[in-house]
Amino acid sequence: MIDMHVHFFPPGVFQAIWRYFETPSNGLWNIKYKLYGGKLIQTLRMEGVKRFTSLLYAHKPGLAQYLNDFVKESADHFPEMIPFGTVFAGDGSSERVARQIFEEYKFFGIKLHPFVSNENLDDPRFFPVYEIMQDYGKVLICHPSSVPVYLKTDGANRLRNVLIRFPRLKVIVAHCGAFEYGDYCVLVDDFEYLYFDTAMNCVHTKAIPNNCPGREFFLKNQDRILFGSDFPNIPHAYSNQVAALRKLNLGENIERKIFNDNALNLLALKEF
Repeated sequence: MIDMHVHFFPPGVFQAIWRYFETPSNGLWNIKYKLYGGKLIQTLRMEGVKRFTSLLYAHKPGLAQYLNDFVKESADHFPEMIPFGTVFAGDGSSERVARQIFEEYKFFGIKLHPFVSNENLDDPRFFPVYEIMQDYGKVLICHPSSVPVYLKTDGANRLRNVLIRFPRLKVIVAHCGAFEYGDYCVLVDDFEYLYFDTAMNCVHTKAIPNNCPGREFFLKNQDRILFGSDFPNIPHAYSNQVAALRKLNLGENIERKIFNDNALNLLALKEF
C-alpha cells in the first residue's frame, strides 16, 4: 500500500501543529497519533504501508528551506519515503528553491496549502515553479478546498487558472476536493493530469461529517484516485481510512489501483 498523504515535519513543528489542532476555538480535533521520525514510520509499516510521502508546508518566511533540508536528510535514512518539499512564495526565491529540490534533492514534488501559507495557488510568484515542475514531470499536491473549516470555496477556479496556463502540470487535489466535490469533478473532465487523494474521505467522524463524494465518484475516477490518510494528523485509527474505502465495494481491481497502482504509475515508481 502506498500512502500519498502522510505529513513528515520536524518534531518541534509537529508539536506546534498539534497544539493548533487541539485548541478548541479552531474547530479541529484531537490528534490520535502524536508521532514523528522513526516511530511514525514504524507505525505506517505496521499498517501495511510500503511507501509514503513527506508532505509539509510553510506558514511563514524562512521556514521552507529548513523543512526541505529536513526531508532531504530524512529521505537519505528512510528509503520508503517519497520525498516532497514545499515553496513559500513570500521568500522571494521560489524558482531557486524549486531547482534545488528537484535538481539537487531529487524530490518527487511539492505540497502547497494555500490556507496555511495565505498564498493562492494562482499567485504569479508560483508560475516559475509550475513551469519547472511541468517540464520535469513533478507532482503538485495541494489543498485548495474548504475542508475542514476554511471559508473560501474558490479553490477549483484558482486551480483552473493554473492548469489553463500549465496544462501538463501533474496535480493531486487533497481530500478529493471536499467539500466542493462537484467543482473538482468538472476539473478532472477538463485536465488530463488532475488526480485526487482520499485523505479523511468517507470515514465520517464528528470532526468531518458528510465527507464522502459517493461510490460513483470513485468508479468514474478510478484511474485518478490515490490512497491518502493525512497521517499522523488524524482523529481516528489509521485502519478506519482503509476500511471506509473498502466499504464502498469497488472491487479488487479498482482497490488495487487506488491503494497502489495509480501512485506507481503517476510517480514512475517500481514495486518496493
